[in-house]
Amino acid sequence: MQRERLPKGSVEVIGLLEDKGALTQKEIIESLNEKKPRAIRYTVRQLLDRAVLVNRANFDDMRSSLIGINPEMEISLLDLITKTKTGQTITA
Repeated sequence: MQRERLPKGSVEVIGLLEDKGALTQKEIIESLNEKKPRAIRYTVRQLLDRAVLVNRANFDDMRSSLIGINPEMEISLLDLITKTKTGQTITA
C-alpha cells in the first residue's frame, strides 16, 4: 500500500458532493468555477482511483455518468478531510 496525499481540490469536490449528491463531471466543474477544469478532472480521477468516489449510470443522459461519494468507503470522510488539511499522509 502506498501512503499518499490526496490532490489539492479534494476537500472542495468531496464537500460539494456531500451537499448536492451525485453530479456529472461537467456539473462538478461548473459548481467549482474558481478552479481550472483540468485540475478538477484530475482530482475527480484520483478520487475515483482511490475508491473515495464511485461512478454510477446517469439514466437521464447516458452519455455521461454520475459521480458520487462511495458509501462503502473504509475511512470516514471527516477523517480524510482532516488528514488532507493537516498534511498527514493517508493510506489509500
